Amino acid sequence: MNKNLLQVFFLLLLFISKLCFAQVTVTFPTERAVFQRNNANQANVYIGGFITEPFQQIEARFIPRVSGEGEAAPIGGGWTIIDATPNGGHFYGMMTIKGGWYKLEVRGIKNGSEPKLASVERVGVGEIFVVAGQSNATGGDANPNGPGAANDQINSVNFQNVSGGLIAEYNNVQLPCPEFVHLDAGTKTAPFGNYAWCWGSFGDKIYEKYRVPVMIFNAGWSSTGIEEWRQTIDPNAVTTGPFGYTFPRGLPFGHLRLALNNYIAQLGIRAVLWHQGETDNFIESSLTVNPKDRYRDKLWEVINASRNLSGKSNLAWVVARASRFTFDGATRTSANVIAAQNELINNDGTYAHVYQGPETDPYYSIQYRSDEVHFRGDGVTPSPDGNVYSGLISLAGFWNDRITSDFMSQSTPYPALPPAEVTATQAPGSTDLTFTGPSIPGGSVYNWLNADNCSQVQNTSQQWTVGTGFYKLKIVDSNKNTIFSPRLYVSGSSLPVIWKYFNVRNTGNSRPLIQWATSEEMNASHFELERSNNAVYFTNIKTIEAAGNSKNTNAYEYQEEFLPSGTYYYRIRQVDLDGKFTYSRSVSTKIAENESIKAYPNPVTDVLSIESEKVLGLVEVTSVAGVRLHISRQNSNAMTLDMTKFPTGLYTITANGKSYKVVKK
Repeated sequence: MNKNLLQVFFLLLLFISKLCFAQVTVTFPTERAVFQRNNANQANVYIGGFITEPFQQIEARFIPRVSGEGEAAPIGGGWTIIDATPNGGHFYGMMTIKGGWYKLEVRGIKNGSEPKLASVERVGVGEIFVVAGQSNATGGDANPNGPGAANDQINSVNFQNVSGGLIAEYNNVQLPCPEFVHLDAGTKTAPFGNYAWCWGSFGDKIYEKYRVPVMIFNAGWSSTGIEEWRQTIDPNAVTTGPFGYTFPRGLPFGHLRLALNNYIAQLGIRAVLWHQGETDNFIESSLTVNPKDRYRDKLWEVINASRNLSGKSNLAWVVARASRFTFDGATRTSANVIAAQNELINNDGTYAHVYQGPETDPYYSIQYRSDEVHFRGDGVTPSPDGNVYSGLISLAGFWNDRITSDFMSQSTPYPALPPAEVTATQAPGSTDLTFTGPSIPGGSVYNWLNADNCSQVQNTSQQWTVGTGFYKLKIVDSNKNTIFSPRLYVSGSSLPVIWKYFNVRNTGNSRPLIQWATSEEMNASHFELERSNNAVYFTNIKTIEAAGNSKNTNAYEYQEEFLPSGTYYYRIRQVDLDGKFTYSRSVSTKIAENESIKAYPNPVTDVLSIESEKVLGLVEVTSVAGVRLHISRQNSNAMTLDMTKFPTGLYTITANGKSYKVVKK
């Protein structure tokens, strides 16, 4: 059967079943998404994606990644149907999940065929926080960073509203499609956080206390006073702070609104964590009105604006008692600022849903702060005076101490808004699909997008007919709350490959082993294996020829070369003979620092270079027969070895207890 006849056959099958071809692809939730749990420790998690084979139903299950944390869903570890009638090559469903960190598995079921499986390695139901305030909330100003989160369960989005050194005005911010990442030390904690600061450690402490994953966003801005926050509730307002800086239009408050309207709308939230007041202490002597009432009323206005503009009337705010600043060379606190903060906290009848944050003013010695203002010290890195300080770890602990079980039971967590459910239909004889968005209330708008660009709108109608490609629907309501559909796909023709599995395995020598297999190939040309260190930008590292045309299982693998410590992401770009291509899902692995040994080139002809991130120590060369051919002790982290004296064969290089296989040509 030639290719044109095959296309006609598959198009006919598309029309009859309203389905696309090949396996199951999950496009929602994405890797590391965390959804806010309710006070019964549950959340509704929506699942969507596309299929390229005519399945009768789509089933799913959640498997806890850590024994004893979370609960398998459905109970017993079986499967539950999430979509009994997938239409137009797309599926959409929902499961109620208890708090925990899970692997999501989804499979397509078709009579007479082996189920096709897809997975998302990390999905969470847990706690989500937005940080706001000034420098002790967000770091920056050359203040040393704190540690990244030690636990895998702590997450954020690595984006900061800075491009080419410029900060975009609120109305001009172009948020990229959210990519959830582990909260490492250098993660920017969208939309304006500088780095982890104290929040990686805070996330660890919350996880260790409640055993649920955590997502953290940061909208803070150094040196901001409460007046700058209040004035920029108006998105067109321009304000100048007491230190002479004129903020871009609509900021700093606009960053808080961006976090609430975008990330939080899609994930949910427990609370806003507010650490601010130092600047208002600084300007207090210049005020002509009661400083306490001024601060209280303006902060209350900011709190109310965050609720009104996000549609979350009971949104919890946890307010730190913070005011310490240096004035005329002397450290001081402000009784007025502290009294205002306490008045908001302690009068729920008048100022509802404002909760007690940490009291940080008493902690200003060198053990906590380098300049009596900014907390510093990650508990590991020596400071310029040679001592190791843990001020940021302490600050994380102060915040953790206020997220108590009483606070959890009394506060109102807000769930994620459901992703937009899109239906897809196909006209007879056409390879295009017509996508239809759900009905939306007045004031909301449809924004159809190419899937990898979440800002450039292609169409604003409820329906959109498109050809081959990836797409997404963004719905924005009257408050600017923004939700996305699962990623949508139009194949235009049959896919050349049916995937069986794709995974990456850390072999313990800093050389990940990437393996995949296909159960069927038709007119497939080759696979381009791509690697990334941030799950956003990928580089081709290896091209492997495909079997081409086969209905048998074909397995492929690639052994990576040495990689430095870090987290790496892999995906496959599968290319057809006619140049069309599709991407696999992404998989990831983490290379620990103590595994980093490099021996190259491999195979080797003459001189072998051996490197490590640590001192090599005892270095040995052993033949395949177990005969030790070389031994030396190295006090550096690099050396060269003459291999010309050894015969052709396989050798084991051991350095400081770590082994590495090398082929001598």
